[in-house]
Amino acid sequence: MPSLILTGYPASGKTTVAQVLKERALQHPAIQDVVIVNEETACPDWTKQECYSTSLAEKKTRAALKSSFDRAVATSNKQTLVILDSLNYIKGFRYELHCISKAVGE
Repeated sequence: MPSLILTGYPASGKTTVAQVLKERALQHPAIQDVVIVNEETACPDWTKQECYSTSLAEKKTRAALKSSFDRAVATSNKQTLVILDSLNYIKGFRYELHCISKAVGE
C-alpha cells in the first residue's frame, strides 16, 4: 500500500499531477489500482471554496481528509497506490498522515 501526499499552493497543479501520476502508475505492472483522496471525495457536499472558507470549515475538511486517507490506506493492498491531493501545508498534519501510512504498513 504505497501512498503519496501532494503538497502545494492552491491552483498550482496538484490535481493535474495526481491525474498524470494515476495514469502512469496504472501502466506499471506492480500497481493494480490508484485511489485519489481530495476535497471532492472527502467532503462531497461542499465546494472547494466552502471547505476553506473559515477556520472551522478548514478544520473539518482536514479531519475528513485524514479519515478518508486512513480508510483508503487501511483497505488497500500492496498493489494499490493512495494519492492525497490537497493543500497539506501544515507540517503536523503531514506527520499524522505519515504515521497513519506507516502504521498500516507494519
